[in-house]
Amino acid sequence: MSTFSAHRRARLIASSAILFIGATSIAACSSSAKDSSTSQGSAASSSGEQTVTVLAYDSFDFPQELLDKFREQTGITVKIQAIGNGGELANQLVLTKDAPLGDAVFGLDNTVSTRIVGQGVIADASITSPNSADNFAGEPGLVPIDRGDVCVNYDKTWFKEHQLTPPASFEDLAKPEYKNMLVAMNPASSTPGMAFMLATIAKYGPDGYANYWKSLKDNGVKITEGWSQAFNVDYSAGEGKGSFPMMVSYGSSPAYAVNDAGTESSTGVITDTCFRQIEYAGVLTGAKNAEGAKKFIEFLLSDEVQSAISKATYMHPYAGKAPEALEKFGPLAENPARVDPQEIQKNSANWLKTWQETVLG
Repeated sequence: MSTFSAHRRARLIASSAILFIGATSIAACSSSAKDSSTSQGSAASSSGEQTVTVLAYDSFDFPQELLDKFREQTGITVKIQAIGNGGELANQLVLTKDAPLGDAVFGLDNTVSTRIVGQGVIADASITSPNSADNFAGEPGLVPIDRGDVCVNYDKTWFKEHQLTPPASFEDLAKPEYKNMLVAMNPASSTPGMAFMLATIAKYGPDGYANYWKSLKDNGVKITEGWSQAFNVDYSAGEGKGSFPMMVSYGSSPAYAVNDAGTESSTGVITDTCFRQIEYAGVLTGAKNAEGAKKFIEFLLSDEVQSAISKATYMHPYAGKAPEALEKFGPLAENPARVDPQEIQKNSANWLKTWQETVLG
């Protein structure tokens, strides 16, 4: 079995960090980030060279050769400023909207982007969207860059050894024969956890998802604070070789569990449970180099760069080519769950409260 790439492991762990943090912690982080990026946010350096600062989640590792190519094409130097996980990134954008820390942002997804709606954070830079169907409602300046799915994964080897047919649906997960087999994440502290909760809302509605979660609880679902704990401790195919043969993870996971011959993966995906995750980029309102930021986002949408981003993050591009293993073993779900971002914005606090009362007691 192949191991997770360093890029993807880092991204998964980062996405499992705390989403909802206290105001004091946010302010402290804001101050630190601002101190480290003050010299980067200007449109021109002391030598007169143009720069663009792109705010991103911690594990976004953009290939240096492509940054060099962009500089050759435009004369603009791009500096990537890591802020935190996706939730922290969204929080920072709101806190610093009157004095933005950079010129552009990359990596906001559709589970956290609702936090910036109506805050005046993103400028409408009139960038052509690669897929208007995936535009973010309420923020026309956010452009979709890549996409993937959060789904329940299962350990094929475990099910084969126990001569048990893997579940195929949400309903199956609550059946007695799958008792004490699933580990999921707290949606208040994990973006995969949030995506999975939203998938159950899409499936059963705001009035029915709590009853579904009660059935999962009665069937022995384990809840962790983040993805890394589930994978490193509880999941039978994870680092800790735990006792749970299923976990909430990513639709791309089978691409990392392919045998040496490249013919079969030891990880399966329950496609009925998949929630479509979309990552966006945008020009920040008040950017010191808004035109340069727009050029960089347009650069992100070119075929070559789309392919490179897909290789680094194992998210599916809108243009260019995904890695062969991702296309073969981790394709996008045909009918993923979706929830209107405006509904997430209006209801997420109540949905989370109901989930916590139902599952955590």
